[in-house]
Order: sequence, then structure tokens, then C-alpha cells
Amino acid sequence: MLVSNVRSPNVPLDTLRDLIANAIAIAKANDVPDVCVRLGIQQAVGPDDAQEAFGSKRRYVRRRILARDEPALLELAALVLREYHSEDLAETVSEMTHHTEHRVSQLVRRDVLKVLNSLPTLFGELNLIDSLEEVFGAGALQDGDSWWAENTSLRAQVVQHCLRNDDWSHEELLTQCGTLTCSQTRFFALLGKLLHPLTRRDVEQAELATDIGNALKRDGFTVRQTSVESGYAIYSVVRAQAGVAGAMKNLIFASTGEKPELVFRDALNNDVEITRHADKVLVFDRPLPSSGLLRWKDLRDWYAERRGITDAVSAKEQLFRRLRQAVVCTQSPGEFALFQGYYERYGGELGDRMPALIPQVYLHYDPYTRRERGDEKFLARQRMDFLLMLDQGVRIVIEIDGRHHYGVQDSNAPERYIANAERYAEMAVEDRRLRLMGYEVYRFGGYEFLDVDFERRKVGPKAQQCIVDFFDRLLSKHGVR
Repeated sequence: MLVSNVRSPNVPLDTLRDLIANAIAIAKANDVPDVCVRLGIQQAVGPDDAQEAFGSKRRYVRRRILARDEPALLELAALVLREYHSEDLAETVSEMTHHTEHRVSQLVRRDVLKVLNSLPTLFGELNLIDSLEEVFGAGALQDGDSWWAENTSLRAQVVQHCLRNDDWSHEELLTQCGTLTCSQTRFFALLGKLLHPLTRRDVEQAELATDIGNALKRDGFTVRQTSVESGYAIYSVVRAQAGVAGAMKNLIFASTGEKPELVFRDALNNDVEITRHADKVLVFDRPLPSSGLLRWKDLRDWYAERRGITDAVSAKEQLFRRLRQAVVCTQSPGEFALFQGYYERYGGELGDRMPALIPQVYLHYDPYTRRERGDEKFLARQRMDFLLMLDQGVRIVIEIDGRHHYGVQDSNAPERYIANAERYAEMAVEDRRLRLMGYEVYRFGGYEFLDVDFERRKVGPKAQQCIVDFFDRLLSKHGVR
């Protein structure tokens, strides 16, 4: 049995503390206490702090974060990385978050390297040394543990065996660079470099993506096109069972009045324009993180920037009120209960890590062009009640079904609805279409929210328990902790 020695994501917290301290230590000693205040490490600068920091910047920071647990350290690390560049800290955070559960074994890494042996060149027309240093770091090539010659840098061995004599295979070269044992973050970065349009394009790029994806599937990963740059495909490693392929392009949501009227300006690229009622909706126009997850924090930061709000707490409150207003405008007790119940239940528990529950989504990225759709209507469902965008392209649609979803009003008694097979069939057709595209679709019946007092904005215990039971299981299913 071959035991994989791929580096585990279970990083000791002392290592994480050291990396945080090392990153902050880039600052001048006199500035370190103020930096710690700004990052929330300490409340205020004391009279002796400058002298202490001058003695050792790293020790100064480390002493003040010793009591922090893993979630608090990861949150702090994210703040630090916004201000200071640290490849080691960024890589460690990525290993402890995005790559903590699903790993690519050494066996599968070997399979991927064998796929690369058939390539005429590893990085196309790009410089080999520069490309390796970009992926593995200049230090890895200088300090490489080459078994070919003692006291000789790996860089010198690469020059000798790949540039002068060309007697190393791509597999041998990358094994020497540490591909079998490096972090998963770095391994995926290598694959991204190999598949980038600067390295190879068109048929060669697509065929390599397919071959690498097939090798990765043994560990539950694959390769998919996730975006486009200047018309060229960008490929990324994603979970094989992930949802919708493609990066989000348009997200129009949270109407407080008439529904927006949308028209195509570029049908091939799905570029749309809101021609009427643009002032009634929100349009999220930032790219998503590479994971595909849209967090409440991402939405809040975007809203703060668009509205010129400098205080994060104020931005959170104003955004919540704006979304809640949109939900209230629907006059739907079920939609109100779901929105209110979700944010009350998970706002404190998950904090900034909470996925954003987006109400009234009129348009989001459709991964099919008009040519691929043919005559099919573009997002036939005019409005989704709620959308969650989770890691690896998972897209979750939640609908609250009132009587109008499956019936029509009785012309003789408007308070009554008559079951309508055609309306129900339209709903079923659209559900199938979304599921085949990779979406998860969940429906609630209006009957589940009978104890919601919409006029007084109060959610009863039965409705609240229904919501909690659903989201606890849903978030657990997708690894949101």
C-alpha cells in the first residue's frame, strides 16, 4: 500500500500565529502598535508598546494573539492579507479553508503528471524557469533537494536536464519541484498555469483540460471552464459533483417595485441592459471569488462601496433593511419568514462566513449562449424567490409556492383558486430545466407558514422550526460550518 505524504491541511495554530506575526512584521516597528489596533488585535496603543515592538515586532504581535482560536485566527489572517503580501500566509489560509476536507492524493497527482509527459513543451512558449518560479517560488528552485547532484541547486539541475540536454521528462521535472508533496493550493495553481491561454489555447488547451480532469475524477475533482478572458477560455479545478459551470455574470435582484425590463445588448455573451425600473433593483457587478461562493460579507462590502458607507456595521444594517424591504414588497408571508428566519438563525453563528441568501433574483449568469439555447426562452422563470451561491458552483434556488403557482383565480369568487394543470406543468418544466443545468431547486408550500403574522412582521414557532430544520440540513450537506 502506497501511503500519500501530501501535506495535510491540519496546520498547527502556532504556525498560523507565526505567519500572521511575520506578515505584520513587514511594517516599521513604530507602526506595529497602530497596525494592531487597526486590525483589531488590541484596543488601543499603550505607553510602552512602541518600545516593546522595537524589541521584536513578531513577538509583539504573537503575544497578543495567543488566546485566539482557529476561526478567530483565520478571520484575522484574512484582514492581514488585505494589507500585507505574504504567500506563505495566503497559502496556509487557503489550505485551512478551501482545501481542508477534499484532497487530491499523491496517487492521483502522479496520474496527472503522466498526462503531461505527452506535451511537446510544459509551458508553451513561456520561459520554463520563470514559470516554475511563479508556481513554486524562487526559493524552491534555489533550495531544491535534488537527488542528481549534491550541493547543486535545483535551478541548475533544471537548466542542465531540461534546457541543455532535455533528458528529464515533464513528470521528472515536476516531481523534483515538489509537485507530489506541495500544498493543494500550489498544485491547483500549477494546473491553472498549464491550462492558461498564455500557455496554450484552443484544441490543445481543451484536450489537456479533459485529460487532467479525467485523472482528477478519482478524487472527486475535475476541470471546467469557469470564465473567459479576452475571448479565451479560463479553466479551473472544481469538485466533480459541483453544480453550475461558469462564473456569474449578471445578478439583478431585490426589487422594491415593478419588475425590471431586460434586453440583450450582446446575445452571444449574454450582456443585458435594464431598460426600465433600474432604480428599483440592485445589480451586483463584482466578480465572485474563484470558489463561486457569494458570502453576506461580499454583498455587504459591495453595498458599502456603492453607497459610500465607511462603517461596516452601518453597511450591514442598511443592506439588511434594503433586502428586507424588497421581501416585504412581495406581500408573501412565506418569503418574509424564510428571509427573516435565515438571517436571524445564522447571522450570529456564521457571521462573515454566512452565504448570502439573495431575494428576488431576476437574472443571474446563464452558462448557455443563444446559439446553444436555440429558441428556448432566456431564464423562462421571470423571478426566483431566493438564490444561494455556494462553493464550487453550487447554485440553490428556493421557491415559496402560493396558490397562484398551481391555480388560477375563480372569476366568480376571486378569493378562491382553481387548480390549473397548465400552470403546474409550466412550473415543472422550468424546475427540470434548472436541475439539468446543475441547480438544486427546493420548494415550500404556503401552507407551511400559516402561523406567520405578516402585518406585525412576526414569524411563528412552526414556521421558524420549518426554516431552521431545512437550512441546518442544507448547509450541513454542503459543508457550510
